[in-house]
Amino acid sequence: MKRVILLFMLFMLMPTMVVAQEYLYQRDVTVPAYQTLREFFDMPNRPGKYEVTMVSNSMGPLTFRVLRVRGEHEETVKRMRSYHMDSHDFNAEFDNPDGKDDLIVEIANSNPATSARVSVIVVELPPQ
Repeated sequence: MKRVILLFMLFMLMPTMVVAQEYLYQRDVTVPAYQTLREFFDMPNRPGKYEVTMVSNSMGPLTFRVLRVRGEHEETVKRMRSYHMDSHDFNAEFDNPDGKDDLIVEIANSNPATSARVSVIVVELPPQ
């Protein structure tokens, strides 16, 4: 019994780091069969790092692309093509060091028979 109490006290004294992340953006989108969808995200005007996650249980193939937008200029940050029948999962880090960039997410559904439902989640990462 003394060991249990000691372990409990030790556990309570240990510093814990719990970082609760709230979604900056969360959108559920439907991409029609054999179509491409582009979603624009107006990012905060402050420096920061963000994580972009896209998940889908739709039949593939799907192509995911994250683009950085500065003014009228677009630059691809990361691109991935997924051939899964379901369980598509895409993650990309979006660094915005000056706080001047915005984000475009592009999803291409190459399946000619069915539409694809995709959840797009953008989370601000804690400063390091």
